[in-house]
Amino acid sequence: MNQPKRIAVTWHPSLEEAHAMSADIVNVLKERSVERAESFSLNDQKFRKALRDGQFDLMIALGGDGTMLRAGKLGAPVNVPVMGVNLGHFGFLVETQRNEWRERIDDLLAGRWETDKRMMIRAEHFRGEKKLHTWEVLNDIVLARALSIRPVHLIVHVNEIELAEYVADGLILSTATGSTSYSQSVGGPILRPDMRNMLLTPISPNLCVDRCLVLPDTDLVTFILGGSVEALISPDGYEGAELEFGDRILARASEHSALFVRFQDKGVFYRNITRYMQRNPTIGGRRP
Repeated sequence: MNQPKRIAVTWHPSLEEAHAMSADIVNVLKERSVERAESFSLNDQKFRKALRDGQFDLMIALGGDGTMLRAGKLGAPVNVPVMGVNLGHFGFLVETQRNEWRERIDDLLAGRWETDKRMMIRAEHFRGEKKLHTWEVLNDIVLARALSIRPVHLIVHVNEIELAEYVADGLILSTATGSTSYSQSVGGPILRPDMRNMLLTPISPNLCVDRCLVLPDTDLVTFILGGSVEALISPDGYEGAELEFGDRILARASEHSALFVRFQDKGVFYRNITRYMQRNPTIGGRRP
């Protein structure tokens, strides 16, 4: 890969360690004669505008998986790859650990890296003919019950052909990247992250299709809320919107892809599966 010349170091705003580390990384980049190196909070609107205006050709994101998701979605529309440095608990999406960043910057500037291209999903929320919301997600969209403990009624069409009616706690539509997240925890399969598929996974379905469906990136998936139970949609685990009877969610592969910097061979995904799935680092505490 070519040597990046304009690098933004962005950090999770609630992590003091990340803020301090970002200054150290910027200093090292300047010592290596990088054309431009600046540090920004992930929420800094000045940074987001500069990124949209094409002022950076690479991001270094300091935080955990949530930080990587947000940085990846920011960089996707302008084809800016993201190198992550793990300061979180899990770090499944982040290849570089906190004590490795100096070594990885040497690799980065020497061009010893590749780009992982991750499919995203574009979801649009309609009420009647009016479009209320649009989201770009890297992990998943979740449609689920809101305040009531009763299951929701969701009608699903694929390419305008009715697929099934679900009575369930909810439905998950995930990317291959999101296959190791919520979808996996309710029984969905794990996909290699460079695969361009969508997973439709039901959450505690009642007397209806109870298997995850693997769909190609060419499909259009439509969700329609039926019944009388309140429901909501959550994009990538963040606050989304409340759904009303008859609301439609149209979901398809996004035209944008998130780009992640990878230093190791593609086998790192399988090594991480073994590492993280056998012993979940979010559990913490002592082990006998």
